[in-house]
Amino acid sequence: MLNFMQLTPGQKLRLKDGRVAEVLENMGDGIWVQARFLEPDGKTRIAAASEDGELVHCEEVSGLAGAEQQ
Repeated sequence: MLNFMQLTPGQKLRLKDGRVAEVLENMGDGIWVQARFLEPDGKTRIAAASEDGELVHCEEVSGLAGAEQQ
């Protein structure tokens, strides 16, 4: 299980729907993070609308994405 309290900006998350999101801010409540969505390669940002980020709930996340899984 992923501990949302320990997430830091820059970490990448894999969502249950397959999307990858980069943490912008941790709200510190263990439930929500502000994140921007990335292209499937996990490196390129998606549209400018995602630039400011969106709130992502812990139940939407399957784990860390990419090399951070280890």
